Amino acid sequence: MHNGKFGCALWGCGWVASGHIAAYLSNPDCELIGLGSRSCESAQAKITEFNLTGITLYRNFEELLDDRRVDIVSICTPNDLHAEEAILAAQAGKQIFLEKPAAVSEEQLERLVSVLKENRTKTVMGMVLRFNPLSQMQKRLIADGELGRVFLTNVDYWFGRERGGWMREGRRTGGAFVLGGCHSVDLARFLLGSDIAAVRGDAVQVGDWYDYPPVETAQVRFANGAKGVFSCSLTGFTPYTANIHIIGEDGTILNDRFFLRRFREQKEFFTVDAGVKKSGDVYSHPFPAIVKHFVDCLKEDRDSEHNVASAVNSHKACFAICRSAAGHGEWIEL
Repeated sequence: MHNGKFGCALWGCGWVASGHIAAYLSNPDCELIGLGSRSCESAQAKITEFNLTGITLYRNFEELLDDRRVDIVSICTPNDLHAEEAILAAQAGKQIFLEKPAAVSEEQLERLVSVLKENRTKTVMGMVLRFNPLSQMQKRLIADGELGRVFLTNVDYWFGRERGGWMREGRRTGGAFVLGGCHSVDLARFLLGSDIAAVRGDAVQVGDWYDYPPVETAQVRFANGAKGVFSCSLTGFTPYTANIHIIGEDGTILNDRFFLRRFREQKEFFTVDAGVKKSGDVYSHPFPAIVKHFVDCLKEDRDSEHNVASAVNSHKACFAICRSAAGHGEWIEL
């Protein structure tokens, strides 16, 4: 620790980095030690954006890892760099806030998980929907049995924003579900408290902006017997949309709308305002809650229940959807 606080540093200064920086700056137990990026210009832009003074600007990742003041490293680089950089951070004795996805292949993921376990590294994944107040309310209702046996869970991730650079390359993103749809896949698992057992994928190439299909769909079987239909679209004229539709024997959830058997006089869905802004802007995502949670874990010397290991099945499901879609739409067991 540095000055009685957790020393925090960030590597990778793209769009999502702003959410991490703002969260560290707002947490009284954190001190932002420094940041760096493969692009000096992007790092300097963050310093200007947040009017940062007295922090270290790292020229490379090794400089950051060598800084003994740093306890927590946020990794916000392109997808294909996450696993290797997290491995280096773990080997350097750092604790890690890792942006999703943790890896872009099963081989990368397995090696990362092995190294994290070997070094007893504490991690938290940037699966922001788990920390969304509405998601947590939904999870409590399901865990308390208000929906009875859940048998159908459908999720969508649609966000037609412009993406450039490495996000146009399938080898670097891992595919549509890995790049963006992993949020919704992970949320479905989180809410049901069940792993995904098998998937069957399909895809369509829309335009030529991406060198991989930006639209993917999947049929899903959960380990608890529930079924689901997932969709992901990175293109089209659509704002950020993360639908979650869950049907059980005693209730139904349609995003922020609820229909529960316990209210026997209920004729229509009722809506709950959980104070959640429906936006893909990183400033509206619950990064402060993630940082607070992770800091609390470190204070108690325990790993987070939202660590890399907790999201392995979500990643494997996304990888399998992409493989199935690229093949003949065969079912793949996880």
